Amino acid sequence: MTEKWTAINLMRHYRHDWLNHLQLINGYLAMGRVEKVEVLINEIVVQAQNESHLSNLNMDQLAEEILTFNWQGYSFLLNFEVVSEVVDWSKWEQSILMYFQDMMQLLDNHTKRGEDQHATLLINDVDKKTIEIDFEGTLRIDDRWCENISRIEQQYGNHIEQIEWNESECYVKYVVEI
Repeated sequence: MTEKWTAINLMRHYRHDWLNHLQLINGYLAMGRVEKVEVLINEIVVQAQNESHLSNLNMDQLAEEILTFNWQGYSFLLNFEVVSEVVDWSKWEQSILMYFQDMMQLLDNHTKRGEDQHATLLINDVDKKTIEIDFEGTLRIDDRWCENISRIEQQYGNHIEQIEWNESECYVKYVVEI
């Protein structure tokens, strides 16, 4: 699903997202719902801070994948948070990128389209460098799922500290440095 993004395509998608936010703010103000405007503005500020933290990790390919994820037609939306004091994760970028792409493809292949589902990605280095993926939605658990999740466990087994899944969620904690 990865496409080569041009500056114009990036700006088009980003502008669309910003216009949606502004229309929501305008609508809430028209209805006198100032508290909703405050909540939305706070969410936008947090999102911008996370985008800044992500960009500062020096993992440009991964940042592009994450920032453009929701524009690429996956069956679920991705939210992310970066809790990091380290500014250079570049030496781990390729392994994290491959893991991220494999997990997103696995989830996309086994989710039911058209339902409200999302994944949250947490990039964290408070205690140790970890990447956590927490999916909530409807998973199609079948023989193919079991084969694919086993492949992920084998391929990244040394890095996977925790993995749990059922029909409505999947959580994987990936440790970057082992």
